[in-house]
Amino acid sequence: MAEKCDDGERSRPVSGVGEVSDDPDTEDQGSEEHCFESCPVDVNEYKIIAAIDFGTTFSGYAYSFTGNKEAIWTNKNWGQTQGFLLQKTPTCLLLDPDGKFSAFGFEAVSKYNELSEEEAVTHYYFDRFKMKLYDNKELHTELTLVAANGQLIYAVDVFAHSLYFMQRHLLKAVEAQVGYQPDPGSVRWVITVPAIWDENAKQFMRESAFKAGIIESKHSDQLLIALEPEAASLHCRSLPANTFIGSESEGANNPSFEPGTKYLVVDAGGGTIDVVAHKIRKDGRVREMFRASGGAWGGTIVDRQFLNLIDRVFGEDFMNEFQREYQKDYQELLQDFEIKKRSDSESQSVRVSLPYNFCNFKYDDKTVPQLIKTFADSTKEGVKFSSGKLVLSSDVVSALFDDALKQITDHVESLLEKPKMKDTKYIFLVGGFAECGRLQAAVKDKFSDRVTVLVPEEASLAVVRGAVTFGHDPGAIGQRICRYTYGVGSYLPFEEGVHREDLKVESDGMTLCKNILQLWAEAGEIIGHNEVWRESYTPIISNQKGIIFEFYRSSRRGVMYTDEEGVEKCGFLIIEMPDVTGDRSRSVDLEVVFGGTEIKVIGFDHTSNNRRETYIDFLST
Repeated sequence: MAEKCDDGERSRPVSGVGEVSDDPDTEDQGSEEHCFESCPVDVNEYKIIAAIDFGTTFSGYAYSFTGNKEAIWTNKNWGQTQGFLLQKTPTCLLLDPDGKFSAFGFEAVSKYNELSEEEAVTHYYFDRFKMKLYDNKELHTELTLVAANGQLIYAVDVFAHSLYFMQRHLLKAVEAQVGYQPDPGSVRWVITVPAIWDENAKQFMRESAFKAGIIESKHSDQLLIALEPEAASLHCRSLPANTFIGSESEGANNPSFEPGTKYLVVDAGGGTIDVVAHKIRKDGRVREMFRASGGAWGGTIVDRQFLNLIDRVFGEDFMNEFQREYQKDYQELLQDFEIKKRSDSESQSVRVSLPYNFCNFKYDDKTVPQLIKTFADSTKEGVKFSSGKLVLSSDVVSALFDDALKQITDHVESLLEKPKMKDTKYIFLVGGFAECGRLQAAVKDKFSDRVTVLVPEEASLAVVRGAVTFGHDPGAIGQRICRYTYGVGSYLPFEEGVHREDLKVESDGMTLCKNILQLWAEAGEIIGHNEVWRESYTPIISNQKGIIFEFYRSSRRGVMYTDEEGVEKCGFLIIEMPDVTGDRSRSVDLEVVFGGTEIKVIGFDHTSNNRRETYIDFLST
């Protein structure tokens, strides 16, 4: 609520300022009115746009120079010293016994695997930790993660170490290209997150970026948060037909993005599947048809099915004991399956390399070859041991994928059945999991009779390349669907028969209603990029020295009071008013910048020229 800093008195709103923005898609707006106006963003101060795609299983980066936006550079040599040449590096972090940075990515995997068993228990090894942020309603900066040795480390430190590595690696690549070290202040950073993440998880990444030294203040405009499928959408729109997998043999035409064109982007990552539905506006920008959706149906579901399979083959006691004795070999086994899974085609068997210690491990006097043969003989499933490898038949591998593929295709089906999407033209399948032949075949088999399914070459880089494009033009996504109802707590003059009697209060000669939720926007509402909600407030007592604005959200529409069920506080902003000249005629403006991937709030006291701003803080409330 807007309230006095020193003794708890509240302020009340005076008047709204601002007009409805001029929108070229007025036929889609409906009849809802906004107290919004456009707020342009200038990115000309930056010379480099640098994006970090921080994935569940693999991470990468891309960058371009503002003088040549179309030339986007990526690192395709990850793992070179370990015998790989890949477009991304594993999202794995190794810290030394003192909790200091040791390595990230392929180097972290390699260093960890080279440790003796005695050394391994003293180091902190993390992988696939990004999923801890998914659907975590209790997310806060004190959250901890469990390392492979069972010890706890603050999650924000794990993410910060990882982001710091990616930042430094990217800047070194830029320096090698241009011949000098770039000025850190000339770089606009973009970090990608799943569109289905809650706001607290997005802010957690901003907090981690601040701790990593990427930005100098938590609310810095130098960092943008990009939604992964939105970024991929921008990238796919720029691609000619011959850059999509199978486009020549399938006779695909050059994708057309005329005004009114509708399409889905299915971002299939390691942890989550993100789906956005977009429509091209008359001005060529994009509007969101409905809120991003999806779930935790990414490639890690297949990994869990693989773990279930090896538990069935070798027994849970066998696997638990092996993991306890040879943690790094256990990680190596999973890493090999991850790489083989991504390159899997629909008809091939998969050969998973078994570490030396695994091949020679015995439990209850049973060897690995014996257990595999016993399982295959008793179940008749296509599993065998050959030259140090666990060979899985195509049918066995298909069973590992069944659950994930069904959830993905069922969800896409539910979206295509919506009346608004009946004339959808394309499905773009992107992300690391999209490079898997089985997923591509499942989506094409299910939907190719209705829409054109397109998979870009290097699908795992679509998000990070699109994030660079987004960094150059954050307004490219012209309209989004508001995920929640948002507003500020306020006091208004009490109206008999309108307001609740139990909320009536007397203050300095005025009869007011407390706990009013003054709405900024409602769930499901269409919000243009960087539209501004603005309201003016005045003190309600003499010599008031400040106002505390408290912010709230709800998944429901039609909210009137801040104490209703399902309404939660999501932040606050304190505006000091040290100059009391004019007393109760003074005014404070509150501006809320909507329509981006984050919500920015600005307060300004006209008398003292005191200005404060914040992104709504979802972590500390």
